[in-house]
Amino acid sequence: MRIQVLSTVALFILCSPALAETTTLKQALEATYKNSPSIAQQREKLLELNEIVVQKLASLKPMVNATLKQNLDDVNGKFTNTATLTIKQLIYDGGKSLNLINSSKLTVLAERELLIQSEQNSLLKVITSYMDLRQAIATLELAKSNTSVLREQLRASQNRFEVGEVTRTDVSQTEARLASAISNVEARNAAVLSQIANYFLIVGQDPGALETPQKHPIIPSDVATAEAIALTDHPRIRAAKLYLQAADQDISATRKNTNPIISGSLTSSTGSAIKSSIGAKIEASIPIFSGGKLRSKQRSAVSARQAKKYALDTAISSTRYNLNAYYATWQAALAAIKASNAQIESARIAFEGVTEETKLGSRTTLDVLDAEQELLSARSNLISALRDEQVQAYKVLAEMGQLTASSLGLNVKLYDPTLDYNKIVIESPLGKARIKLLEKLQNR
Repeated sequence: MRIQVLSTVALFILCSPALAETTTLKQALEATYKNSPSIAQQREKLLELNEIVVQKLASLKPMVNATLKQNLDDVNGKFTNTATLTIKQLIYDGGKSLNLINSSKLTVLAERELLIQSEQNSLLKVITSYMDLRQAIATLELAKSNTSVLREQLRASQNRFEVGEVTRTDVSQTEARLASAISNVEARNAAVLSQIANYFLIVGQDPGALETPQKHPIIPSDVATAEAIALTDHPRIRAAKLYLQAADQDISATRKNTNPIISGSLTSSTGSAIKSSIGAKIEASIPIFSGGKLRSKQRSAVSARQAKKYALDTAISSTRYNLNAYYATWQAALAAIKASNAQIESARIAFEGVTEETKLGSRTTLDVLDAEQELLSARSNLISALRDEQVQAYKVLAEMGQLTASSLGLNVKLYDPTLDYNKIVIESPLGKARIKLLEKLQNR
């Protein structure tokens, strides 16, 4: 179909060397996955949260401090030096530290889901921009074609006016339509330039001549199946569930604020004025009164948990609404494509018939112009429907959690957040042994 392959007109419109190469939708998606600032930002946030896990894990590991002192002896005027090495280890805190560690780990998992959502949002923006630009270019070409048809009609009207077959009114009507068509071409040209700028902003490179995209991935034939997948796999829901679990861990941690904290320490001192000495001690501290601070933290954690529960409810309802809305719009676009094809065929036959009838004098010039406008409108409707079918289909896929580089089979190096996590959250052999021992004590 002619209007489906009109994107190369941008080469002739813009006369830009940057648009000399063709671009596929897959190439645009791959470029965005590699260069998107929003995806990179979310990855950096994950790295930050990985470090927080390390910081939480440190509370279960031994803390080693060294102190060096130099004092002046007023009696003999000499300096004395003292060196002290202290090793301190948490023994028991009722499991609070483990709760905080679990909370930080769950937060990392939640942010990984939000990274997937950021990836989906970025890829969907590319698809929308790609299809919007193709639509703008196709509409511009259609407007240019309409101008050519009207120029030919104007020439024919002038010839018929010269031999007295039509009046000056017929010529003026054609001239008015032509002037409107020329203005429309300029407006469509501006729209193309605007869409090119938007494409560059999103993808980070010139579009080139956009090729007709391949068929999008298969979508379930019924909305119920698509909705079930969405409610299970959409990253916004998965992230909300993980954040809710993290909030449960935070509540458990605050409820243990009143538990005793037991720690042990080993101190070794040596110096010029004292003999070397080694001391060991175990300390236990029990909060008795904090002015209401600890209870307030508990209530705050409970409220935060309830907010996370509402966030999960919102995520579920939003996903369900979006999925059904996008699915319905996608179905409407499929129907619109069929209707527009039928409309084009009927409008073409009507236009050709009115044109012939005009030559016989049974139709006026205005009838021809109106029939030509109907054909133009039908073709424009098809262009819009083709764009909508692609965009809405990918929106459905995004709500199903399947608009990712992996799902789309993009030729890129996929980012694996677990690799960075494993590099950053490194536990020493001593730290691992201490944590295992503490876990046994905490769970008694």
